Amino acid sequence: MIALSFALPEESRDLVRALAGARRSGPAALPIIAGTLAGREVVIVHSGMGMDSASARTGAFLDSHAPSLWIAAGFGGALDPELRIGDVVVARNFSEPSLLAAIASLPARTGALITTREVVETAAQKKGLGRHSGARVVDMETAAIHRLCGARGIPMLAVRAISDTACQDLPVPAAVWFDSARQRPRPLALVMHLATRPGRIAAFVRFVRGVYVARARLTEFLRAALEALPA
Repeated sequence: MIALSFALPEESRDLVRALAGARRSGPAALPIIAGTLAGREVVIVHSGMGMDSASARTGAFLDSHAPSLWIAAGFGGALDPELRIGDVVVARNFSEPSLLAAIASLPARTGALITTREVVETAAQKKGLGRHSGARVVDMETAAIHRLCGARGIPMLAVRAISDTACQDLPVPAAVWFDSARQRPRPLALVMHLATRPGRIAAFVRFVRGVYVARARLTEFLRAALEALPA
């Protein structure tokens, strides 16, 4: 069985739709979904957003399951100005070399990824983090998942699709639209925020369109990766 993790269902939605014989368990906000894809038995694990949630939920899953490999996937913010919305980046510093070799022919960028505890929301923050770390992409979960998989000898592949570029500020602060304590979106707070800041609506619409592109590209890559990875 192969485990694929995403922070939130928004990232996995297209892949879940492609599962055959999908079976759900766990909480509605962050479900665990088992099924078959590309002839492989897979389990999609939603870890929640942030290192603490990812560590807790991944650890709990691994206490009762033993996947043959783990693919940590989802959206990421670009730190490298060359990256564009929808680019798929495979993180070399969090991926098993043999798995990297197995998917080498697939269309993706490679490079270093850095995991942070706080959302990197502005272009200025991204520029500073990229310069300081040398990473191409930032996320909030991969390092925690990698630590747990490493402790259990589970090979891991880390994949991120770019949802926001290095020169792009996030249109709405994460604390506005997402309740980290409950690990779920806050749609009413989001609507109220935009209603009082109509000048941000166009930027938010562009961001959402970019999310759709990132999710489609990520899903396409993951389906191809499942076919290429060793049994």
